[in-house]
Amino acid sequence: MQKVSLNWIDNLRFVVDDQAGHSFVIDTKKEVGGTETGFQPVDLVLVSLGGCMAFDMMSILKKMKSDVKHFSVSVEAERAPEHPKRYTKINLIFKTNPEVKEADLQKVFELSRDRYCSIFWTLKVPPEINFTFERT
Repeated sequence: MQKVSLNWIDNLRFVVDDQAGHSFVIDTKKEVGGTETGFQPVDLVLVSLGGCMAFDMMSILKKMKSDVKHFSVSVEAERAPEHPKRYTKINLIFKTNPEVKEADLQKVFELSRDRYCSIFWTLKVPPEINFTFERT
């Protein structure tokens, strides 16, 4: 089972740790009590989706020996105006050099979207979510 932990620092800042020993800070806007010193959790949803698809697509393009010189993903999203302010639309823009064939890009995108990207499928088919409270 995968696991991450979040530990409160101050205000609305938390340090996030994973099982491999990586860590980073999450925070939020000053207007709601944050200090703007880290990613907002809602932005990490976009990072996760873009990263998952980018990893899949680059991995497959490399196996295809495609002539990739650069590859980037921009993720833009719209949110509902009222709470819970969920994402209502997410756009991914994939950019690469002209030597990469359009058919190859389409193929690797479809493989990521339809088969490999666990984040895409987690958003598309929400998992069971359980909650436990402990007082230590």
